[in-house]
Amino acid sequence: MMPLQRKEAIMEWLNKEKTLRIATLSYRLGVSEMTVYRDIKPLMEKRDIIRITGGIVLRESEPTPGHCVYCMKKNNSIHQAQMLYDDQKIEYFCCPHCALLHYHNQGEEKADQFICQDFLKGTTISGKNAFYLLGADEILGCCSPQVLAFEKKEHAMKFSEGFGGNVFSFQAAVREIHRQMSGFCGCSE
Repeated sequence: MMPLQRKEAIMEWLNKEKTLRIATLSYRLGVSEMTVYRDIKPLMEKRDIIRITGGIVLRESEPTPGHCVYCMKKNNSIHQAQMLYDDQKIEYFCCPHCALLHYHNQGEEKADQFICQDFLKGTTISGKNAFYLLGADEILGCCSPQVLAFEKKEHAMKFSEGFGGNVFSFQAAVREIHRQMSGFCGCSE
């Protein structure tokens, strides 16, 4: 089957089933999972589909403040993040993990503002000025690898002493989470 035929088959199955696992697509199409990821990339760029843990879902409508734009999971009201744009568009994320991945994937249409919650204080902070702890012991049970945001680097460093992980600035965290995810979403279901 040629790539165009595979994409058409994927969209046909998604229209019927609404969600599909990458392993299922690989089996049905008789190709590797990497080939499936290459086939779905243009569909994600056109915003026809959304990548979720181990699979894809059909994008039927724009996500709401109650659901993550990246993984479509219900937002965690305590640790959610938001991206704001000049045209007044707001995107909501369940956690900094998804927000950082989305920021990396945006290309030239970067958000004007990125806000999130300080993990310790629960206050709203600038995501671009925050420090991120990646790889700490599981605390939130949200997306993996877990990403915690802190307003102050010293708070993140102290927290990492007790719970492990590494502290990164915003740009370094964007690069590191993308590197760790290496092309697939690890959002927990």
